[in-house]
Amino acid sequence: MTRWPVALVLEHGSVVNFLLMMAERLDFPTNSRLLAVTTLSFDIAVLEIFMPLLNCGTIVLASESTRKDGFLLVKELESKRITIMQATPSTWRMLLSIDWKPHKNLMILCGGEAFPPDLKQDLCREARSVWNLYGPTEATVWVTAQPIKASDTTLTVGRSIGKTRIYIHDKNR
Repeated sequence: MTRWPVALVLEHGSVVNFLLMMAERLDFPTNSRLLAVTTLSFDIAVLEIFMPLLNCGTIVLASESTRKDGFLLVKELESKRITIMQATPSTWRMLLSIDWKPHKNLMILCGGEAFPPDLKQDLCREARSVWNLYGPTEATVWVTAQPIKASDTTLTVGRSIGKTRIYIHDKNR
């Protein structure tokens, strides 16, 4: 039996809705400079590629070696004057582990893994804003977005972006 790779097809309308609603929910700034650190095979690359283009922004593509090296990533963030970066908590931890501190103009988008509560203090200290993003691939990338503040006592996946619905079930559905 031949095994084929599993793939999902995202419909044009779903992607357009995702981008427009995320831009609205995040109040995505025009003329931003987004550092794209995601591989193209990861669905969240959709935001990195198309969101800046829809908002008169600039995409700075990080090389594979830069994505894996915290020191190179920090150099890229600073030298290219990056104002937005989307990454997993693991990537943000890598940066923090080498004493990097977010600058006041940086919008931090965090998703792809559960947002660890101990990460919020370090990310929220200086950054312009920090967002917890959640969404299974089948739902066209992110479906919820929640701003995170250092003073938050609980972290949630947030509320759904526009024109989407979420259902959160416990063990009893």
